[in-house]
Amino acid sequence: MDAAFRRRGGWELLDVVALSQEEQAEVHHYAKQDPISGSLSIYCVDPASGQGSETSATIEECHNLERAAVWSPEHVEERLRDYLDSLPNRWVESMRLKP
Repeated sequence: MDAAFRRRGGWELLDVVALSQEEQAEVHHYAKQDPISGSLSIYCVDPASGQGSETSATIEECHNLERAAVWSPEHVEERLRDYLDSLPNRWVESMRLKP
């Protein structure tokens, strides 16, 4: 999401760095939880094709995965401040998976 660069007084783009081949090939996995049924899945995107896929998962399989989300610029800034101050972040905490 590039809203942080488009808003008035937004972030300054300092540089654009190409990803290495290794970084381009890396598959990232994220946890998802259906808000109604509570069912869990693991979401990932194949970097070669750009196609996403989801597979059913258990809470244990999702334990070390970040929850899939789109972060607003303000939430990113707050999350970074909290991280640097060694504080829990309210947005991260609110997205914790529920058993």
